[in-house]
Amino acid sequence: MRQTSTGPSKLKAFRLLVALALPLSTAVSGCAGEGRAGVGETIEASPSSAPAELAAASAAPGASASGPAPGGSAASGTAPVTSAPASATAGAPATAGAPASAAPVAGPAPLQASPPAADPPGDRIYAKARHVWIQPQPRSSKGWLGYLTVGGSVRLYKGDRAAAKTMGAGCDAWYRVEPDGYVCAGADATLDPADPEFLALRNGAGDATSPWPFHYAESTGARRYDKVPSSAEQRKREWDLEAHQRNIASLKNGPGDLRTPKNLVGVDLTPADAPAPTLFDFGPKVREARDSIAPGSTVGFIEQFDAEGRTWLLTSDRALVAKDRTRPYPKIDFHGVQLTGEVKLPIAFFRKKDRPRYRREGNAFVATDQPFARKSWVMLTGLEVPDGKETYLETRDAGAWVKQSESQVAAVTELPMRDLLKRPGRKTWMDVSVRGGTMVAYEGTKPVFATLISPGRGGVPVPGRDPLSTASTPTGTFRVDGKFLWATMVSSTNSSIVHSDVMYVQNFHGPHALHGAYWHDQWGEPMSGGCVNLAPIDAQWVFGWSEPQLPPGWHGMRSVAAFGAPTVVSIRP
Repeated sequence: MRQTSTGPSKLKAFRLLVALALPLSTAVSGCAGEGRAGVGETIEASPSSAPAELAAASAAPGASASGPAPGGSAASGTAPVTSAPASATAGAPATAGAPASAAPVAGPAPLQASPPAADPPGDRIYAKARHVWIQPQPRSSKGWLGYLTVGGSVRLYKGDRAAAKTMGAGCDAWYRVEPDGYVCAGADATLDPADPEFLALRNGAGDATSPWPFHYAESTGARRYDKVPSSAEQRKREWDLEAHQRNIASLKNGPGDLRTPKNLVGVDLTPADAPAPTLFDFGPKVREARDSIAPGSTVGFIEQFDAEGRTWLLTSDRALVAKDRTRPYPKIDFHGVQLTGEVKLPIAFFRKKDRPRYRREGNAFVATDQPFARKSWVMLTGLEVPDGKETYLETRDAGAWVKQSESQVAAVTELPMRDLLKRPGRKTWMDVSVRGGTMVAYEGTKPVFATLISPGRGGVPVPGRDPLSTASTPTGTFRVDGKFLWATMVSSTNSSIVHSDVMYVQNFHGPHALHGAYWHDQWGEPMSGGCVNLAPIDAQWVFGWSEPQLPPGWHGMRSVAAFGAPTVVSIRP
């Protein structure tokens, strides 16, 4: 997932912190993206642990769909003290859903994801660790069905702890959960909803009702602390702290012509104006074993507060980082379009920049002074008129035409599998065009949603070469193999490079996944290391629409037969 960067672009292979209670160095591999510093994206599967199709299982800290929205925002409130944003920060996105014109084509309401399903009342089991495994039988195994994460909970079988309790190996008390599987009650999970540790974790859990489960920022080289450090501890851990704080003071109080140091460009230096909350030391079952966040890595955080002369971010895994060592990411408002009512394919999207709107004058096409905005869209009639080397497409915006070469057209395509319509249920599938930068979601033969995506920056695979080595998006017919609300991704070539809490992950080809990307806004352009990037709003919608459906309370799942036919993912050049 490449983006205009403050540093050189580098291809990195990423792995997800997942599904085995193992040290970081042995975690299953997965897919990630790149932040402003140009970190690449790929996934690798670990043959010694989970099967390749489960490479996208998440070990990310976070919480259940029932958790409250994160508090505090580094991107809101008073404007940052610094005079300029980071060089790669995207400009304000154009409004999606209607073409930029004096008389726009009517579009649908803003995209809304279906809310997570609610459980009926009854006894539950509550998670106090990043991974609380849901096993197919009452014993530990690598063949888990899914898992809960910190602050999450799931309903027990029949909502009755007595009916759910089961004897099994390796645990004093296994409990059957809904809709299927078994969880061990012990240090990592409790039956007590008033458990102080669980309540502390639930307060600030990730928000699965939002496209952004956490607040996000890029690290400029932040240290991680397990408690608020004293000034002396900060100086010991941060070798350049005195110079760093002098630069901050100069920016706040010095002359306007002071040049902003590179590591402070785009940094929000405003205080939180909030006191420190009650902090708990949850240890390694919640906090990742990492004492720093390398430049170019990203941070998912819950809230911010002031203490010891600085503003601190409380990360999703309950560590602390100095806010003045991060750059906040703006929330991306781009989203695709639901194909309902009069809104139907074909649709032209516009990427990279504003595109001219043409009118036809006899046999000539003349540009008007009302362009289509970047990332806007317009419906097409299907009429194409060649004119020399160009082809013009007629839009449903009266009198308006666009160049085919300046449009990314989402159109109806053929079924990827002959027997797809024979399947039970909704018969869901996705059509992804790598070169076109588009995705259309279908239920049977009916298109229901269209958007721009960002595929691998290497385009389609090179024959005879691993797609990971060329940052290419694999082509072919796949399926959704696993679904994970959010996942922390770690470079397999440099374990210090991480992307925190990447949202709405759906892996489809071992080391490749569809997932949200909060670090760029270049939709329709090849930006990733091979995965299919979706804007956060789109990622949430597609995650909730696709199959299998994530059971209530679960954080991640495998696509096993018991959960029904998974959504087909068809990727073409």
